Formats: sequence, structure tokens, C-alpha cells
Amino acid sequence: MRAIHTKLLGAFGAGALVATLAVMPADAQIDPGQLGELERRRDELIVQISEIDAEIERLSLEIADLEDKQENDRVAVELVADDIEWTVFTREEPARTRVEMAIFGFTRGDPRQNEMLNELRTLEGDDEPSRRRALYETVIEDTLDRLAVIDTKLVELDAELDAARDRLGATGQTITESKDALRIAGIFRSDAADELADTLRRIEELRALEARAVLTGTTTFDDPNRPALAVKIDNVSAARPQAGINQADIVFVEEVEGGLTRLAAVFHSQGADVVGPVRSMRTGDFDLLSQLNGPLFSNSGGNRGARGALQFSTLVDIGVNVANDSYYRDPGRRAPHNLFTNAFNLWVVGRELEGTATPSPIFQFRAPGDSLPDSARPASGVSINYGSTQVEYTWSGSGWDRSQDGSPTVDADGVRVSPTTVVVQFVNYRPSQADASSPEAESLGTGQAWILTAGQLVPTDWSRAERADQTDFKLPSGSEMPILPGKIWIELPRPGRATAR
Repeated sequence: MRAIHTKLLGAFGAGALVATLAVMPADAQIDPGQLGELERRRDELIVQISEIDAEIERLSLEIADLEDKQENDRVAVELVADDIEWTVFTREEPARTRVEMAIFGFTRGDPRQNEMLNELRTLEGDDEPSRRRALYETVIEDTLDRLAVIDTKLVELDAELDAARDRLGATGQTITESKDALRIAGIFRSDAADELADTLRRIEELRALEARAVLTGTTTFDDPNRPALAVKIDNVSAARPQAGINQADIVFVEEVEGGLTRLAAVFHSQGADVVGPVRSMRTGDFDLLSQLNGPLFSNSGGNRGARGALQFSTLVDIGVNVANDSYYRDPGRRAPHNLFTNAFNLWVVGRELEGTATPSPIFQFRAPGDSLPDSARPASGVSINYGSTQVEYTWSGSGWDRSQDGSPTVDADGVRVSPTTVVVQFVNYRPSQADASSPEAESLGTGQAWILTAGQLVPTDWSRAERADQTDFKLPSGSEMPILPGKIWIELPRPGRATAR
């Protein structure tokens, strides 16, 4: 029966059954995978409760059978005890009554005894005392034989009584253990039912918050109506690994001075507690990021020309010069590669700023099983040359692993950057009016683009007429090229500076 306790504790351990999921604060980041985890836990609990119910039913039937057996064992003990009592009584009769009757008959001249004496007298050499002794010994021998039989039976009955009492005690112990196991099963079921109710409540709450992220097509539980947040992030070797880049919905990679690159990480469906290193703006940012429909723009500043151009853009400045309290220096890194921020704090500050709006979708999305256009061709990866910066993407079977200058691109947590979709958007660069040495990406107009998706490369044409427009990526048929839901990295090399593998 102890095996029952072990089974219950192993299969329905208290730690698993009493775990609860606390309601998160309204302004906290909700992990999109939490709904899936809750649904898996719900299914586990339903199975566990079913197993516990089956165990409770089995134990209940077992206890009923054991109680019937206990009653039978109790009756068996009483019967053996009655048998012993009767046997003890019958032992008294040959030990007392029979001897007394035999002696009485001999001494008083019982006819049967006299006839026996007459026969004895015919035998030569026998005398009267011998005949009396022979008769007496015969009676006594018969009595002792009967007593021996009765004593043997009493020993057997005593052993049978001990065995019956042992069976009764064992049955009682088994009933106690089974009832204990039934009690534990009842506690586990109550805990499992409570956790299931709490899990179902959390699932309902999350589904009420569930929305489709406009920039990634994935499920989000964060505010779908908040503005996009674009953060300029350093990308030189001293700035890597960067923080927050794996939480961004879209990351644009722009060429800057000297053939280096800088990132514009766009957050919307989720945020990050640490983002950076934050660096300065470039004039090409205003055309590129205006397609996000009034985004918050995080930066460490810029030259006078860039700052002036920002005032005439649709980007809402929330850089270090506007929200200084939302930025901090990491003493573990050297300046200027040590300025960091918190996306959630910037969204809070941004509530007080005018000009923001919810972003419009840039891409259309397809289901994983949907077919690709005939123009798609298998691709293991792509290499991009920015001059002083070399970038590679390699298909891993589930994403496009990014490398830069021969090293894997990882975030500050050591997690590999491996977006679902990579867009290589070929653009021309012109000298910035704010600084002739600074290249400015021409993101308005038309050009060619490669979309890397699911181990395939799909050639497309991109076009964007006005700042307020979103970039279209169209197939030769004129239809929009849909991509898989997930994270997106958009590389902006010059034409002819990328090679597919």
C-alpha cells in the first residue's frame, strides 16, 4: 500500500499541483509564449485530474472490498474462538466424567465390569488385584488417548486463531493505508482543480488581451495601439553585443561613414528593459522611419543639420535631449558606446508627446504552409558588403543566423540573432545635406530587393513614393510578396553589394 502514496506523490506532486500564475501588472511585458505555456499546463491538469479520479474510484472500490474482507476475517476469528471454547469443554469430560464413571462402575459392580472380571478369573495366575489394575489401566489409557487428540486439536486451533487474528490485523492496516491514500488523492484533486480554474482564468484574460502585431504578424499581448519606438543603436565592434535587438520587431541596417553601419531597432509588439548602446541620428532616418506613422525616435543627438531636419519630419523626438532621465551610462563600457535606455520608460514618457500614432503594416503575412511564388529559389544564405562591414546570413532550418565581420551576431544575453525574414533592400546613397561625409540612404523611390524566407530567396521590386507611404515589396506579377510572421531584419546595401548562396 505504501506504493500508492509513492505513485500519488510522483504523478501528482504537490509542487506541480499547487503552482499558481500571478496576474501581471498592466504595464508589464507579457511573454507571447505565456499563452501556449498556460494551454499546455491546462491540458496536463485535465489529464492529471482524470488520473486522480480514476485512482480515487479504484481506492474506493478497494476499501469497500477490504471492509467486506475485514468482516469475514472478524467472523472467522469468532468461529475459531467458539471452536476452541467447545473443544476445551469437551476436554473436561474425558478428564473428569469418564474417569469418574469408570471408577464408579468398577467399585459398585457394574454388570459389564463384572462379566469382564469373571472372564479374568478363568485365567491361571491372575489374582484379583491384577484384574482390577488391568481394567483401571485400560480406562485410563483410553482417556489419555482421547485427551491427546483433544490437546492436538487445541494446538491446531490456537495456531488457526493466531493466523485469523493476523489476517484481521493486516486487513485493518491495509484499510488504514488505503483510506490515507484516498485522503491524499482527494487533496491532490482539490489542488489540481484549483490550479485548473486559475489557469483557465489566466487563459481567458490573455485571450482578451491577444492581438495581432501589425509589424510582425505575430501574437502580442501588449498595447496594440501604442506608437512604434525606433532606437538608433551603435554597430561598431566596441558597441557589440547590443542589448534589446532580439526583442525588436524590425531592425534596419544603414550604412554610415567609413563603410560602417548603424541600426534602427523598431519596437512595437514587445519592448525591452535594456536597449543600446544608443547613438546619434542620421538624416536618412527621417525618410526611412517616417513609414512607421509618427514613431517615437530614440537617439543620442546629432549635428545641427540633423537636429533641424528632425523638426520637419514626422518622427517624434524622445532622444536624450528630450527625455534625459530615461537614459543612463553603463560604467562597464567605454563612451560613447555606453548609453542605454528602457523601451517601456520611453513609451511612458511618449504618452505626453504629440504627433504619435499606431504604425501601419509594412508587410503582408502568409501562413507557414502557403506556397511561395514560382520565382523563389533555394538559398543557403547571403553575403553583404558595406565597405568596412561584412554581413552574412545563413539559413539554420528555422531562421537566418546573422554574422558580422566573421563573428556570430548575438545580443547582450548571448542569444544569436536569427530573424524569421531577412530583406535585402538595395538602395542608393547620397551625401547628407547636414554632413557631406555622411551617406544618406535613399529610401523613397524604387529598386530591387531580395526576400529571404524559409530557406528560399524571392526577388522582388520595392517602391515607396512618399514619406507617409509604407514600402511595397512586389512580385513581377504585381502582387505583394507575403512573408512569414516573425522578426524581420532589413539590410540596406548599395546595389551590387550582396551575393546570394
